[in-house]
Amino acid sequence: MGLIKAAIGAVGGTLADSWKEAIHCPSMDNSVMLRKGARMNQGKGSNTKGNPDVISNGSVIMVEENTCMLTIDNGKITNIVTEPGQYVFDSSSAPSIFAGQILDSLKDALNRFTFGGAAATEQKVVYVNLMPLPGIPFGTGTPMPYFDPAYNTSIDLRFYGTFEIQIENAEMAVKFYQQVASKGTGAGDVLAQDIFKTEQYKKEFMQAMMKSLNLLSNKGVRYSQISAFLDDIAESAREATKNNWFERGFKITNVAMSAVTITDESKALLGDRLKADTMLGGDVQRAMMAGSVARGIEAAAGNQGGAMMGFMGMNMATQTGGGILGQMGEAPPTQQAQPQQNAANSWKCACGTVNTGKFCSNCGSVKPEAPGEWTCSCGVKNSGKFCSNCGSAKPEGAGGWTCSCGAKNSGRFCAECGKSKA
Repeated sequence: MGLIKAAIGAVGGTLADSWKEAIHCPSMDNSVMLRKGARMNQGKGSNTKGNPDVISNGSVIMVEENTCMLTIDNGKITNIVTEPGQYVFDSSSAPSIFAGQILDSLKDALNRFTFGGAAATEQKVVYVNLMPLPGIPFGTGTPMPYFDPAYNTSIDLRFYGTFEIQIENAEMAVKFYQQVASKGTGAGDVLAQDIFKTEQYKKEFMQAMMKSLNLLSNKGVRYSQISAFLDDIAESAREATKNNWFERGFKITNVAMSAVTITDESKALLGDRLKADTMLGGDVQRAMMAGSVARGIEAAAGNQGGAMMGFMGMNMATQTGGGILGQMGEAPPTQQAQPQQNAANSWKCACGTVNTGKFCSNCGSVKPEAPGEWTCSCGVKNSGKFCSNCGSAKPEGAGGWTCSCGAKNSGRFCAECGKSKA
């Protein structure tokens, strides 16, 4: 009980006079997931059987772009077609697939069909929409928690939007008919929005959104930036629903969100956190106290008891405020003294390396003594005529100079390379 392409049958001429009905898919927009096939010009053709639940041998079935046509015989799928064109229903042939690249799962679906011979009670044609199906609404019935890394706290979000799904190919169309679509004679259209009104699908989608938001939080995305990461959200939601929804024959292809908002409680929480973070800075604290003093002076000048009384009170407040300012301490000094000190103690070795220790970090040479510097027998370096530790007099010849070639000298010229003393 299969299909023969109409062009092939016409060439042979064997089926030219046996076409009984012409079945097509009525107009189907991108809100419809599945629609039952209808007879063209019903009541005006040569078919007088009048049984809408039987497909006559030799009937023509039309298949349009981006649709998957399924013939159903007593509840079992007998033919699968996604290639657009005309097909002739032939009850003498084996079940057939015209679905481009044939998948093993589709072969198995038809191989399990064991009803041989003519139809018994019910036959029908259904069309599954393979186009993307957008505009499926979602929203937060209750706020969803989100850990905002910028504020280091959890806040409650509200958002809404729409998402898009798609039944991509014949394999998914078969799964959708088997797992989701309404069964039985006369079953009407299956609309995407009706399917996703069920609690099961809504909860699964919102769980996927929660997982997507947690991933954004781990990446350091603050709540006000969430709308800029819709591609990441869609990909994460796809992965989260991949297994369950693919088994039902569809997948998420896109997500569109409105601006994310937070609850009034979360706004108050973030406002308190921002104030607390601002008050932690010493400069801010001093500036706020100085502003308070200035406002106090203005108030004192207009005191109803006289300016003198106002300023007396202001003097007491200033003393108290001065104590508070003193407890705040000065602003932390800049960390420049240490680098300057290190620069002053640094020395350049003959190999060109700048060092701060007693030995060169590159070649291991000993740090040369500064001009006029000499080392006493007690081990202390001095620059004067007497040792600052033991009082010994500077020995004659001490305090020489070291040439750039590394040789130590006491005269005006280097004994090693002849260079003049600087």
